[in-house]
Amino acid sequence: MTFTMHGNISSPYLPVFGNKCVACKACTLDMHGIPRTPTWTVLNETVLPKANTITLSEAVDWVAGEEIAIAATSYNGREGE
Repeated sequence: MTFTMHGNISSPYLPVFGNKCVACKACTLDMHGIPRTPTWTVLNETVLPKANTITLSEAVDWVAGEEIAIAATSYNGREGE
């Protein structure tokens, strides 16, 4: 399954959920995939622009070729990578 979300920061949004989201209200959203451990972690050091490696705080079971997302450290959505 592939979710492709289009839009930008000024796109219309759903109250509470925002824009570009997969959401569920008063229901159950049940998705299955390969179990991952851990499901998320934190960077162990700052990543400089154009870097091609990252250092994490713990070991992960990620496989080469998979995509990751690096979230912002603030509540500013424009800081996400």
